[in-house]
Amino acid sequence: MLRFTGLRLAQLAVVVLVVTLLFYWMLNLLPGNPCVAAFGGAATEEQIAECERDRNLGDPVIVQWAKWGGDVLTGDFGKSYLTGRSFGEAISNALPRTLLLLGYSQVLALGFAIPLGLWTGYKKDSVADKIVSGGAFALLSSPVFVVGLVLILVFAVKLDWFSLSGYEPISEGLVPHLKVMVLPSVTLATGLLPIYLRLLRTDVIGTLQEDFVGTARAKGLPVRRVLTRHVLRPSSFTLLTIFGIQAAQAVNGAIVVEFLFDLDGVGSLLVSWVSAREFLLVQTLVALIAAVFVTVTTLVDLLYSVLDPRVRRK
Repeated sequence: MLRFTGLRLAQLAVVVLVVTLLFYWMLNLLPGNPCVAAFGGAATEEQIAECERDRNLGDPVIVQWAKWGGDVLTGDFGKSYLTGRSFGEAISNALPRTLLLLGYSQVLALGFAIPLGLWTGYKKDSVADKIVSGGAFALLSSPVFVVGLVLILVFAVKLDWFSLSGYEPISEGLVPHLKVMVLPSVTLATGLLPIYLRLLRTDVIGTLQEDFVGTARAKGLPVRRVLTRHVLRPSSFTLLTIFGIQAAQAVNGAIVVEFLFDLDGVGSLLVSWVSAREFLLVQTLVALIAAVFVTVTTLVDLLYSVLDPRVRRK
């Protein structure tokens, strides 16, 4: 197990290095001087020269990338020459908001998809199965921003149950925090829930045909015990695979949701700094997103090894 974990962690590091190097190289292919853009076109020659020295623009790309990586590892994320704001401060404010949004949405999606997937797989072609499956298809065909606007109109504007006042940290109180985070989390979860539910339902239907499930039923075990103890585990491999992919893809949906609910997370920060051509911050954010992606996929691989020890020997 330790060897398997070490190999996956080494692969994680290599992927992050390669992704950041390629992205750094592509940014350097863009026309124009990034230091001129960083000052908004209102800089003196001395300021531009200082910026170029700070960002090592006179060095080869791989040297620039290596120096940038060394600075990031020591906690130096650089600063905006236009506003004077530290990139580290901007990231530390935005990152927790995005991570909480992604975490809450995944918990909601899996929390509903797993029991509903088990039940609809067991009740295949029943009225309840058709209703749930129809609802899943409806959610799957609905754009995230449309769902978000409907939730805002109904629960924030008409019923006034939730707030649209921007992000509230947990330190300000659990109730104010949840009042601003529930709607965006539900909005993002609606794009994940139908995918998880449909995949798990399909696998549950197949697993229920296996001999070991028939044996468990013949022993007179309760349906709940059969589903949770004998069906869920062998039916969860496809769900795990898609979870790893969707957890990373959810970042795309999070950008839309953050703008819609005024959360000012990493997605909002990424868009605003791309517009301002603050490529140093963009590079750092891409590195963080890449690290989150490969970390999630690595955790999925480790979960595979827990569910099926044969994976460790491959």
